[in-house]
Amino acid sequence: MGSLIRFAHFRIFLIGIASFLILFVLFHSFEPRKRAWSCKTLSSCLGGGHAPSYKHWDGVPLDLAIGQSEKTLSDGTVFYHQQIVNKNPDILFLVLSRDGHSWSRDFRSTRRTVYDFLDVIVSTELDLTRVSLGLMTSSLDEFKAAKEAIKPLPFARVALFYREGDGGGAATQIAYEDRHKKEVQRRRRGLIASLRNYLMARSLQDETHVIWVDADVVEFSKGIIQTMIEQSDKREDAGIITALCKQTITPNYDKNAWSVNKEVPLLMGPVGDGDLDTAADKLVETRTYLDELIKGTNDNDLVPIDSVGGTILYLKASVVRQGVNFPTSYVVGTTWSHEGWVGIESEGVCYMASHLDGGGCFVLGGSHHVRHADWS
Repeated sequence: MGSLIRFAHFRIFLIGIASFLILFVLFHSFEPRKRAWSCKTLSSCLGGGHAPSYKHWDGVPLDLAIGQSEKTLSDGTVFYHQQIVNKNPDILFLVLSRDGHSWSRDFRSTRRTVYDFLDVIVSTELDLTRVSLGLMTSSLDEFKAAKEAIKPLPFARVALFYREGDGGGAATQIAYEDRHKKEVQRRRRGLIASLRNYLMARSLQDETHVIWVDADVVEFSKGIIQTMIEQSDKREDAGIITALCKQTITPNYDKNAWSVNKEVPLLMGPVGDGDLDTAADKLVETRTYLDELIKGTNDNDLVPIDSVGGTILYLKASVVRQGVNFPTSYVVGTTWSHEGWVGIESEGVCYMASHLDGGGCFVLGGSHHVRHADWS
């Protein structure tokens, strides 16, 4: 009889624990801030993964004057603009978001939202009254969500763009789950380059620093943005800077950032019409990725590279104003008779900038990195 009573008490205890966990998960999954709930680590699972707090409210006046407007541009894009009066931001963050899936999610986590992305920017501890934000999406729901999400934060300027169906580009014919297939990469990356160029041209005003961040980047190493800006200010040739992008089980996620092996003659001279595929294959075989390039470096080092990815990308605005953008085709090796064999989208940025003043490409050394979400 006593054993039955003890078993009944134990069962009630187990039921209580299970009920608590279910309610805890439901609360965090549907909590009003619309941020992802994570059980990726024990700390986050027990509620330790709090959103970063903004640390510069003391410098924000209580009578802040904010101008807002919304209109449809000549090409059909809906444009929302918000600006703090009498503020002149010097840093511009740019991000593309196709729809709610773009923000991705971590292992044992709910799906991220634009609120989570803004938390990543807040985590930099930058004074947001010197920061502009440019965001473009092809989802009306995401456009509306972004307008709500920016309200509690004192960005000096915000430019939001809604282009239905990616503005009619190739991505409308590429299923989301097929976007990484080899046969669609040329078309997909050409479209992404076009969208990047549109957002950058529409958003950049008088800022000095442009920082691209992919929507599915979930974490910055401490001080990474400040270090990029400091390095660019210190070195006249450092106009383009990236950093290692990690994933939980992948030490180097972004394979679009690399250094070419200049000892391979085929890669350094003119490539004939019949050798384009051979040159591309040889590049893949011999290039060196960022995780290898930064071995043995420290946080103050800059390592020269020949190609960048877009997961985290710093551009000095003066380089952009000289004409550097994201090529919409393979730009390296282009002739009148054919397209080139490499250098589309972010992989062509360094090539375009290589002969410009201040157009050098580098990766931050040492421990600097960003982290990509576990799942798309």
